[in-house]
Amino acid sequence: MIFKEKKVLLRNGQTVILKSPSEDDWERMIDYIKCVSAETPYILRTPEECKDTEESEKAFIKHYAESECECMIAVFDGDKVVGNCNLNVKNRKKVRHRAELGIGLRKSHYRLGIGTMLITELSIIARNAGCTQFELTYVDGNCRAKGLYEKCGFVEVGRMPCGVRFEDGTYADDVFMRKVL
Repeated sequence: MIFKEKKVLLRNGQTVILKSPSEDDWERMIDYIKCVSAETPYILRTPEECKDTEESEKAFIKHYAESECECMIAVFDGDKVVGNCNLNVKNRKKVRHRAELGIGLRKSHYRLGIGTMLITELSIIARNAGCTQFELTYVDGNCRAKGLYEKCGFVEVGRMPCGVRFEDGTYADDVFMRKVL
């Protein structure tokens, strides 16, 4: 599904563009995920694991563009991707009412209202796709993400103890949240 381009004004007076990335944005998307994975331990891949190629990234972008009910929105600050989110609807009949949310943002763009905007947009898309439940996971200790999700109406429904192992050998729980749409 293509998300129609939307210009938004941030808390700091800056303007960014929310839109579905095109296949031409493949390099910007790879640069973004490499940056975000290096900036925070809460992204589930390390910079060394970012081995996307032009071909694989274009296929990833194309998948979302051609989907009837799944969507990816990227946040563009000029030519630079500074955030993204995606909506994945479960594909089996008995769980088709559920959608998963994934979201990330460069540190340079924290606390400007982007996360709230992205979750709001994807909530509308999920509802329009017939979903009644929105789900996500986050790594325990990521207080910024937890606050955003709670603000947007998500509640904790469970945990996977020691679900994430950091490079230093320590563990954190994977926290499961849901929001009724």
